[in-house]
This record gives sequence, structure tokens and C-alpha cells, in this order.
Amino acid sequence: MRPRIGITTSNRPPEGVWRRAASVNLTYVHAIFAAGGLPVLLPNLPPEDAAEALAGLDGLLLSGGGDLDPACWNEPPHPASNPPDAERDAFELEAARAALARDLPLLGICRGVQVLAVATGGDLWQDIPDQCAGALAHRQTLPRPAPSHDVAVTAGSLLARVLAPVGDAGAHLHLRVNSFHHQAPRHPGTIFTTVATAPDGLIEGLCATGARFALGVQWHPEEMAATDPVQARLFTALVRAAAGARP
Repeated sequence: MRPRIGITTSNRPPEGVWRRAASVNLTYVHAIFAAGGLPVLLPNLPPEDAAEALAGLDGLLLSGGGDLDPACWNEPPHPASNPPDAERDAFELEAARAALARDLPLLGICRGVQVLAVATGGDLWQDIPDQCAGALAHRQTLPRPAPSHDVAVTAGSLLARVLAPVGDAGAHLHLRVNSFHHQAPRHPGTIFTTVATAPDGLIEGLCATGARFALGVQWHPEEMAATDPVQARLFTALVRAAAGARP
């Protein structure tokens, strides 16, 4: 039986004849299914129901999407901040905490890695172009599967063990990744360690100390996984951990 992997969703506003909806890019669904998991889409329920929503799952993927509300880490909004989605913020933050408390295998992607940081006491850069002098372009104009900058992964980290060829996790790993964000983790939270950075020093990967499998990446591996076996390993590792394997 395939491990059941929950995938968080965005709240799509009404448009034309369509009502308000929960949605997610199908690239997440395809990446999880290709890795051997059964994707289960999670609507943004009240935060007090987050733990129950995870009860029947074997793993959780926190998907990408719009900005987190800076009120979540007690900052006023930057002028470049997107309009907040309080319903999604509240559900995902509580779902992340519930997954960590249960030691449920967990992968955060783009917004998802930001949720992991904020859920555990960290905070974010609200607008990289304005707040991070000398930063490279983190919101690319290339097609979504195309890589646009380098990432260095810490040798021996869980992320290196997942992404590196067998036997090479002890060496520093350099990847080319895609990039579609203007927020990014500034402080990684109380239980997460930085395990990947961009050439400008911005955080690109986090791993939870002491957890069975809890990590996040700032790029979008789901857009690259169909053609890049290195990126596909992230989803395979999540599904294997959800099935009970050691990462």
C-alpha cells in the first residue's frame, strides 16, 4: 500500500463561474505519486483541527504559495508583501507543529520551508530585493523547470544524504536550482539548522535536529523532478521515510 502523503493547498478566490476553491499545482501530486506515495490534498481547516487532519497520514508536504503574513512573527508588513491569507497561515503553522510533535515525515517547499521556520520561532526576510543588499535574483523569469542559481548543501546533512549519489554525502554538494520567491528564512527557528545556502548567503535548506525526517528547501524541486533524478530524490526520501525507512 502506498504511504499517504498530505499536501497543503492554496485558497483560490472566486473567478468567473468558479467558487472559492482549494488548489495545488499538479506537479506536487505527480512528484509524490511517481515516488510511490498516495497524494492526499489538505484544505485549510481551522487550526485546532490540524492534528486530526494529519491523523490518517504517513507524511506531510507543505507546498509553495503566497507570502506568510509578517504578523505571524510580530512584524509590520513590508510594502512588497502580498495580501495575507490568515486561514492558510493558521492551518499550516499548526499542521507543521503537529507533524513535528508526532515526528511525522515532513518536507517543506518554498513557502513550506518558511512555514517551518516561523512555526518554530524563526522569522523571514519579507522582501529580498529591498532588505538583502547584494542578493542575487531569487524570482526568476526563466520557465519553472529551468535552474537559475547555485545552492551549496552542507556535507553530511540529511539534505546531502538525500540528494547526493550513494557514498558521496560526506562531501559538499553543489546544485543548480530554480527560484520563485521574494521572502526567505532569516532566522531558522529553534529546532532547524541551515543545511543549504545560495551564493549570496540566503538560506535555501533547513533540517530539524533530532527529527526522523523533517527538512525544507527554498526552491521548487517538484517542477524539476520529472526530468532531474537528483530533485526526484527529495520525494522518494519523503515517501520512504513515510513508509518507515531510515533516511
